[in-house]
Amino acid sequence: MPTPFFSVIIPTYNRAGFIADTLRSVLAQTFTAFEIIVVDDGSKDNTANVVRQLPDPRLHYYAKANGERGLARNYGLARAQGEYALFLDSDDLLHPTHLATLHEAIQAQNQPNFIATKFDFNRNGQRSASDLAPLPAGRYGLDFFLSGNALACNICVRRQNPELKRFEEDRTFAAVEDWMFMLENTQHDSVYLVDAVTLTMNDHDGRSMRADNQGLIRRWLKLTDWVNTHVRLTTAQNRQLQGHIYYLCAIHAYADSNRTQAIGFLRRAWPRLPLRKALPLAGRILAGPQLIGRLKGLRG
Repeated sequence: MPTPFFSVIIPTYNRAGFIADTLRSVLAQTFTAFEIIVVDDGSKDNTANVVRQLPDPRLHYYAKANGERGLARNYGLARAQGEYALFLDSDDLLHPTHLATLHEAIQAQNQPNFIATKFDFNRNGQRSASDLAPLPAGRYGLDFFLSGNALACNICVRRQNPELKRFEEDRTFAAVEDWMFMLENTQHDSVYLVDAVTLTMNDHDGRSMRADNQGLIRRWLKLTDWVNTHVRLTTAQNRQLQGHIYYLCAIHAYADSNRTQAIGFLRRAWPRLPLRKALPLAGRILAGPQLIGRLKGLRG
């Protein structure tokens, strides 16, 4: 089999109910020079059997002990043969032209080290745009990622980049490693964003960013020390990053019905955020869910 241009790396853990559709979406690509590397990170369901039901010489299955996604992605990257590697969650779907769109843009942009397309969300059959939707095509660097990782895991990397930093493998950062990866890798580089929606993320209730609000808060607060060690920031950049961390913590504390905790994070975020971001957050938290519910009822 010829050397693939793309290696599609799919870490998975107990996603037997989703992964078949994910794999079919990759196998249906119009650009066919790819391999799929499924890294089963210690699943306890029948993921292995589901994968075996899709025989294709481009599909490689590896089972390993559970180590969380950062380690699983690095495990897949170490076994990849493609010129470019892209990371796909095992509950998301590529559109048929995803790889073709990336390949065309890679050639047009003279083989960038990092490239991505846009994505949308599917929530119970309802499609909605992501925060990437209004952004123009172009390069986005560290300053962009100080306010979060709008790309999520949707990133394609050139494997032979000698400066490529791998994913953080400390499992206490699980669900935050995507953002850490982008912060570390855009210190001296940038991501080329293609203005095309070619991936759909399945926004189901079991998704990692919905599953554990307090766990996410603990990881974001721990992120500060990691950044101080791995990323060199100016005072202004550090202020921007801290503001966004407290902003995220406030949102997830509020989502966890812990209004007192949310107000505490709001106070820490307020002096570090632009007003256009701080005011809506303050209004929502201070008003509380009951008042917001009444206002929505009056509008209805």
